[in-house]
Amino acid sequence: MNAGMNARRERPATFTSSRWGNAMTLKKHVLSVALVGAVLVAMPAPMATAAVPAATPAAADADDALQSRIEKDLKKNSVLAPRDIDVDVKQGVVTLTGSVRDASEKARAAKVATIRGVARVDNRLEINPNIDRSKVETAAQKTKEGLNKAVDATAGAAEKTKEGVVKGLGKAEEGVGKAADKTAEATAKAADKTTDAGVTTRVKASFTGEKLLQDTAIDVETADRVVTLRGTVGSNEARMRAGELASRVDGVTKVVNNLVVR
Repeated sequence: MNAGMNARRERPATFTSSRWGNAMTLKKHVLSVALVGAVLVAMPAPMATAAVPAATPAAADADDALQSRIEKDLKKNSVLAPRDIDVDVKQGVVTLTGSVRDASEKARAAKVATIRGVARVDNRLEINPNIDRSKVETAAQKTKEGLNKAVDATAGAAEKTKEGVVKGLGKAEEGVGKAADKTAEATAKAADKTTDAGVTTRVKASFTGEKLLQDTAIDVETADRVVTLRGTVGSNEARMRAGELASRVDGVTKVVNNLVVR
């Protein structure tokens, strides 16, 4: 009887040990799963390639409008008009490239470009203290080349006219008259097409060699023989001198002097 009672007492102990073992095994599985889950969560997610949104037609039109307006504003600015500043606008971001004389001009250009609709301005303008001197030398060289071409063209026209006259001597007087009329008509048409361009060239040429206008940046624009001067000069005397020289050029009817003294 005592042996039976001892056996009954030992069974619960055996059951308890088995349940405890199962619980420990289950706990290990849970911990393993939790550990794997934590590792997966900690791992960085695959990097998604950021796609650059393509500009819509409406956005492209807006950029073009901004670029056109900024270019016009820079051209109207008396200080920045002589500078060769390139403007590019993409998705509202304005990029300025080219050269200016100093930091103040660079800042001025950025300010002019900051208009409504612009997200930001990327100012890549380079500073060149000798930009005015190089522009004067370049303008003088271009003027010289232009004058040489004009002389060559005039000489060529004169030679052709001479040949035409010689050939026409053997023809009837009526034929010579018609040739002369056509020559005069062609000359008049050419003069009409190059009037403003010719005035601009002659005005720039008049500035060459003028001591007061050395190391200056003067932009000359002619419309219907009205000359507009923009840019910077070193003194009021230089400003007045530039206007005086421009007014003396043949074909100029009026001079608008917007030069700035600095």
